[in-house]
Amino acid sequence: MRAAPRTRGGCACRTAAAVPTWNTHAPGDEQPGKSREKSVWHRLRGACGSLLSTHGRASHLRSRVPAVCESREGGGGHRGRGGSSGMPPPFRIAVLGAQGVGKSAIVQRFLHDDYSDAAVSSRTRRVHLSAAVLNGHVHDLQITDYPAISSFPGSSLQEWSDVCCRGIRSAHVYILVYDICCFDSFEYVKTMRQQILETRVMGASETPILIVGNKRDLQRGRVIPRHNVSDLVRKSWKCGYVECSAKFNWHILLLFGEALRSVGCVRCKHVHATIRFQRALRRERCTLM
Repeated sequence: MRAAPRTRGGCACRTAAAVPTWNTHAPGDEQPGKSREKSVWHRLRGACGSLLSTHGRASHLRSRVPAVCESREGGGGHRGRGGSSGMPPPFRIAVLGAQGVGKSAIVQRFLHDDYSDAAVSSRTRRVHLSAAVLNGHVHDLQITDYPAISSFPGSSLQEWSDVCCRGIRSAHVYILVYDICCFDSFEYVKTMRQQILETRVMGASETPILIVGNKRDLQRGRVIPRHNVSDLVRKSWKCGYVECSAKFNWHILLLFGEALRSVGCVRCKHVHATIRFQRALRRERCTLM
């Protein structure tokens, strides 16, 4: 019988008992070291998955929050004043009149202090955004220059079916412009005012309307005496009346100041309300008539 080999540390049985063995698992069972590594990996992957899930839910919620922005003329989008800051909504001013009375010239003079003698035929509505400071409070202005329309829309369906009339029924104040040298343009203003009163529902007792006689620089060609028009508009129609000249920048600021005062804002009702318009005070020129 062959004796078991000896080692320096003792007999072979003691050496076998001291050395751990990893081959006691059945086939298919994972080894303990690898099992611990896999468990750590599973925990890491689970933590990463929860983080990704939370990030995805946050991104989904952020995508559902509507962005408040506003497109301005000559500038990019930004957070509107009527949004989260709690500022009042913009004053919507609608400028109406017959063809060739100078509606666009008045708006251009007010916004950019610019005037051109070239006649521009506007066939589409143009929306301009500006701002006004009323007694220290900033208000947005949305001035819409409408082309000559055949009739005022009698319903919201008619308003939005015609591209040229969109938003006209929701205006806060109407500026009706006529040419003091053209009788037909005054008849157009008379008809338009009557249609506004008959068809528009504002939810208030009265609809602010301002009648504006343009081209005061052509005083000698006037077809209707000024006092006759003023008495008719102020006494019978109960509307404001202003004469101006877009060419010489005469009473341009005055007519927009009167338009804001007629809106019914508490800050505008004061007779001596301080009104400052954006861009309109630069290089102001006045001509005596």
